[in-house]
Amino acid sequence: MTVPPPLEGSSRGERVLWLAVTAGFLLSASGDRVPWLRGPAPYPPEWQWPLREGAVSGPLWPALVAVVAILALLAVSGTAWALSRPARAQRVLLALASVLGLALPLALIALEPDGVLPTIFGRVAYRTATSYYTVALSPEAADPLEFLRRHDELLPTFRKGAKHAATHPPGPVLVYRGLMALCDHAPGLTRAVLQLSGLPETNPLRARPEHAASSRAAAVLGGVLILLACVLTAWPVAGLARGVGCGPLASARLGVLWTLLPGPVLMLPQFDQALALPVAASAAALARALGAERARRGAAWAIASGLAGGLAVALSYGAPAFLALGGVAVLAASVASGVKLTRALRWCALAALVTAAAFAAPALVGHHPIASARAALRIHREFFTQPRDYAVWLVFDPLDLAVFIGLPVAVSLVFAATRSARRWIARARLQPDEAFRLGALAALLVLLVSGQTRGEVGRIWIPIMPVLLVAALARPARPGDDASPSTASALLLAATIAPTTIAVAFWWRFF
Repeated sequence: MTVPPPLEGSSRGERVLWLAVTAGFLLSASGDRVPWLRGPAPYPPEWQWPLREGAVSGPLWPALVAVVAILALLAVSGTAWALSRPARAQRVLLALASVLGLALPLALIALEPDGVLPTIFGRVAYRTATSYYTVALSPEAADPLEFLRRHDELLPTFRKGAKHAATHPPGPVLVYRGLMALCDHAPGLTRAVLQLSGLPETNPLRARPEHAASSRAAAVLGGVLILLACVLTAWPVAGLARGVGCGPLASARLGVLWTLLPGPVLMLPQFDQALALPVAASAAALARALGAERARRGAAWAIASGLAGGLAVALSYGAPAFLALGGVAVLAASVASGVKLTRALRWCALAALVTAAAFAAPALVGHHPIASARAALRIHREFFTQPRDYAVWLVFDPLDLAVFIGLPVAVSLVFAATRSARRWIARARLQPDEAFRLGALAALLVLLVSGQTRGEVGRIWIPIMPVLLVAALARPARPGDDASPSTASALLLAATIAPTTIAVAFWWRFF
């Protein structure tokens, strides 16, 4: 049997497909010519992204300027300046991407009639879309410690009025509660946020203490912090790429591409966006731990990975599955690079232990983490799992993931996985990036077949998109070559991803 060579950069046929799938999607989604691209059926009980009810009212040019600026960053990564000092260029490119990555989502929100920050406030306060802020305003959350102690008892009372809060840990609610306390103690910050956003200091329709100026400012701050966490995920994306052998410039390109993906850009302000940062950081830190030559350094990175995992679990009961996907991919890559399996498993176990300890830590103040998790998952099954058709979502979950991770990225993931699988079947020695890819996809397949997520994966699976982005596009550096994606490939990828991101913002509705 002929063994295919290790994966090189994207092939000509692959690049043609990037253009073809983008054009096909835009043609099919325009005018809702193919409605099932949005999902099989509306909620309840199934899921379908709704269409916009009217045209957008804001200008398009700020979003186009943001896209052009991000493309310019990718072009700079191939200049003589970047090639002569790649490590420094990587830091500069990621820092600039962290700024420009804020610009595109905000520019797309500016399409809404109310403006940027008032729209963010309205989405945060929208009870049926998120509900964490709603619960944070409630008397039950007035005392955070008491809220923690009674969390497992309170969850059933949120079933109808606050479904998202009813299926999540107390973390998201406490984030808003903490921001309210901050704004209470910093009236200058409160006034500045409200003046910048153009929001009145009180809600004339709900002139109650819980709708005070500090609460309204906290809502805006919460939405902006979610976006900031999402954009900063570009850094661990680059770290993961370095971990599988990419050079600094190719790693930076992947971090820059993260800021264009439809899911992370369009879902603001959902905590799924913020969750991408600790999940990706946990995987990147674990990769550093497994690659460390000294035991003390490996232990430090494993502990850092576990702490990031603990933060992720504080925000979502689904985080352990996302952390496991990244962990399996990193473990596979490290073993392929020559790390002994027993040593790698030792650091993985330490990271998992720290995550478990962080999850259990609130029990010291009376929280019941296991009881809360069981109650939340039971409510999730009742509302979002059992009523939906398992077989239908075996088809539509991958489709939704492909659209919101970017169809060109999905194409590259299929190409790369096929080549890697052929080498594995032929019993050729896998490169770290190939092992990473197959490990990530094996874990993704388990997650899909489990049927625990049926619908909305364009939002819910944002935390695993950093790992899948690296799995799709990262290639090890070769002598005299910074590896894939090259500057030209990254530019073409960006040019084919961005139109889908902007078009979906025009055609579909997420709140």
